[in-house]
Amino acid sequence: MVKEAKIIYRNEAETEEIKFWNNKSYAEKLSIIQILREQYITLYNKEEEYAESRKRLRRVYRIIKQV
Repeated sequence: MVKEAKIIYRNEAETEEIKFWNNKSYAEKLSIIQILREQYITLYNKEEEYAESRKRLRRVYRIIKQV
């Protein structure tokens, strides 16, 4: 097995990362954020706190007819 390493300068890496995220749709970005949130919750054993906060953060929407 051949191991390779590629050296990239920080400003090049940042521009590549910006290009990567600019090519993603909003739905893909949101799904990635949700995956990261779930990983954080399980990694730091925050399931109970997350369940409690979900109760407090429920939203109520009303549809108002505009004229």
